[in-house]
Amino acid sequence: MVKELSITIDVGTTNSKVSLFEIASGKLVFRENFQTPKKVDDYGELFDLSEIWDRLLEILIKIVAGNPGNIDSINISSVGEAGVLVDSNGRVVTPLIAWYDKRAVEYVAKLSHGQKQMIYEITGLPAHSNYSVPKIKWLVDHLKLSGQKYSWLNIPDLFSYFLTRQMSTEYSMASRTMCFDLKQCRWSTEILEMFDLQNLIEFPPVIASGEVVGYTTTGEIDELKKEKISVRIAGHDHMVGALGINLKDKDLLNSTGTTEGLLLIDDHPFLEEKSFQESLSNGIFTKPQYYTLFSSMPTGGNAFEWYQHFFNIDQKVFEQDCQNLYQRYLLDQISLDDPVILIPHLNGSGAPFKNGKSRGLMYGISLETRREDVLLGIILGLCLEMKYVATCFPMEQVNRVIAIGPVVKNPLWIQLKADALNKDISVVKMEEAVSFGALKAAYSDFDYEIKYQVIQPDSNQVQAFNRLLDKYSYLYESKQFLVDDNFQQSSFESRDITNRCIETKEIFFS
Repeated sequence: MVKELSITIDVGTTNSKVSLFEIASGKLVFRENFQTPKKVDDYGELFDLSEIWDRLLEILIKIVAGNPGNIDSINISSVGEAGVLVDSNGRVVTPLIAWYDKRAVEYVAKLSHGQKQMIYEITGLPAHSNYSVPKIKWLVDHLKLSGQKYSWLNIPDLFSYFLTRQMSTEYSMASRTMCFDLKQCRWSTEILEMFDLQNLIEFPPVIASGEVVGYTTTGEIDELKKEKISVRIAGHDHMVGALGINLKDKDLLNSTGTTEGLLLIDDHPFLEEKSFQESLSNGIFTKPQYYTLFSSMPTGGNAFEWYQHFFNIDQKVFEQDCQNLYQRYLLDQISLDDPVILIPHLNGSGAPFKNGKSRGLMYGISLETRREDVLLGIILGLCLEMKYVATCFPMEQVNRVIAIGPVVKNPLWIQLKADALNKDISVVKMEEAVSFGALKAAYSDFDYEIKYQVIQPDSNQVQAFNRLLDKYSYLYESKQFLVDDNFQQSSFESRDITNRCIETKEIFFS
């Protein structure tokens, strides 16, 4: 009997989804979503591993019980960087630190410039506490792990291990650990030695996206053992989403969600000094013949959650606010000459100043500022941040810009993006690109029609955005001096700034 159905799992920062598809047609048979459970400890934020796994397992068992003998595969994707250590007996011995948690920042701060450059040359990643290795070092030190080898498993690796008792990872997930040598396609002993982890930590074998890790028959889940279902790792959610919409060489993907990302794929990595200085992240795509150039903007849709909480409004009111602004924008009733602007570093900043301690800045508020002005400022800020980050990419090589995720349901946001970039944006009319990508990773001949809506820039607004970018850049670069050691050191390296500080002190303290 040919099995007709496949399950995809997508563990996201905000929500997790389990979907059941017909393999031949891609028809969605069933989907269940749940909010990704989190908890806090004394150091920061964790994903609640036990709760997430319990929910996933409950849904998996329900799906398999309802379709006996007809499930061919389970395909897993998730956020990157987050994972756990497993001891030699196969037991999880650490919590699941959230990818954005900053507890390991001290280990990155201790690195010399030369060490950071070496990390970039080997892994293609800017040294940052978001990635796995600093988290691993923190776990080893704080839990006093010693005496044996511990295996690091990313979220998809861990859940496939639970289902099969086999350990593997996948290229795009390996690329987010800050320990994978891009050119040699192997784990880096040099990085492990740099963090003094060479005698404690090992990583699983790396396999291609969609390759079979194992089967549920070898696992320990009684309700699934009787079914021979292949288990596969699709990969890092941004990359899997790109696969789902058939991203091509020289396409720039704008992946939106809780955070935002810009992704370009090419047949060579971008490891030159410019990419290092601008903190762009390299990796390996779900198709290993391609490399990825990626920048995450830590604030995306979560800015809208903040807006709703701050003004105590629900999703319906938020959507109406967006629609009202959109209609006014189309009617040319909104001036961009002097709007409220948010630098949306509500959860740290991405390229070209990648810093987890960076904070948001709102400029232009007056006594006349209303709620809708703040919302416009948030969306303008998100679009200007994207434009600012895009300047780090080789935009002259980009044939088209493609947008996926929640932005496709927000016409104001997508129009402002087109105007900011002065480029057509192809909006993919697909609800769950990551789920489709996971299916495509498992079945390379799976094909389906992708429908696009092309949003064109408004030429009258493009010049306004260019003027806004000048103001944004000034605020952005000035704000850097307030972050970390920049305020204590870098700001006073400027003679002009030093003189102004001396003059100010003389005025106030003479």
